[in-house]
Amino acid sequence: PTRRSSDLGKTIGLKLADGKGNATTELNKQDAVLQKHFFKVYTVNLEKGKTYRIDHMDAGDTVGPLLFLEDAEGNQLEMDGGRGEDARIVIKIAKTGSYRLVATSGQPNVTGKFTLEIAPETDAKLLKEADLKYRIKSFADLSGAQRKNLVQELSKRFQDKGEDLTIADAQLAFQFSIEAEMEDVDLARDVLKDYSKMFAAASNKQLAGISRQFDASLKNLDKIGKVLDIAGKTTTGKDFDLKNLKGKVVLVDFWGTWCPPCVAEIPNMAKAYEKYYKRGFDIIGISSDKDDDVVIAFMEGRQLPWMCINIEDGAKLIKDNKVNSFPTPILVDQAGRVVSLRARGPQLERLLDRLLAEKK
Repeated sequence: PTRRSSDLGKTIGLKLADGKGNATTELNKQDAVLQKHFFKVYTVNLEKGKTYRIDHMDAGDTVGPLLFLEDAEGNQLEMDGGRGEDARIVIKIAKTGSYRLVATSGQPNVTGKFTLEIAPETDAKLLKEADLKYRIKSFADLSGAQRKNLVQELSKRFQDKGEDLTIADAQLAFQFSIEAEMEDVDLARDVLKDYSKMFAAASNKQLAGISRQFDASLKNLDKIGKVLDIAGKTTTGKDFDLKNLKGKVVLVDFWGTWCPPCVAEIPNMAKAYEKYYKRGFDIIGISSDKDDDVVIAFMEGRQLPWMCINIEDGAKLIKDNKVNSFPTPILVDQAGRVVSLRARGPQLERLLDRLLAEKK
């Protein structure tokens, strides 16, 4: 969905007893709808350090379950389903609190009965896998020895699989490279080099293409720590120079109104803008569209509070910065230096929390 499902419709409380809970109900035409998909949103309290198995099961062979797990603010943590089979999420929880489960279908306009079930995970293999994902996402909080062990564990996992590497392995590798980039650029450079070679040798040809994405990420690391030069006229005719925003953390968003992932990220950006603007955060858009009027109408229609560079100057900035995919979000710190090229989704808020930590 281009908006968080949990922004719409009422929520249903789901209580757990000994970590277990379930609900049997149905998707129907009275439910909230987003992009022609009916959905129900459940809230549930989950405990830090515990691993839960969450199943969204079709009760009538009609739903084609699709399940999203979100935190209390609507940030997507995990998803599964949409392939015509039951959906399952196994996750180790990083923080005690309220979470949202969005139960829907992988196909539009679908109704039917389903069961939602939560229980503590007991399978040793799944517990180990959930713990690995947990440690990857918690990389910033790990000690030096723990970080070293995680790097070695992942490297051994991928080496042992050899040609039998899977898409799931690639997802783990990408997630870890993102976490490493945020904490240790030199480490990120090392693992990306290794992962590129490992996945290029996989028998699954799709993974050879993913290997090229590791190479692209490796090249992007060269931009980390460098001053970003962004200047031009905005769509409203004002002069803009990123240098004049020194002292602020700025998200430079290379995007397009035509780009679904770009549009899908806008609610997250707007939420971050509202939360952090007074603490020293701003956004400047650089659109890849061909018509300023289209961009102006889009931004005014959604009442976006930040500015966007005009099409002519934007095209030059896109070329000069060698941007070839959208969105490309570049976050710069108070000194104007690049700190991340992956400031999307939950990563954006995590980075802003660090860069704009409130003094106690």
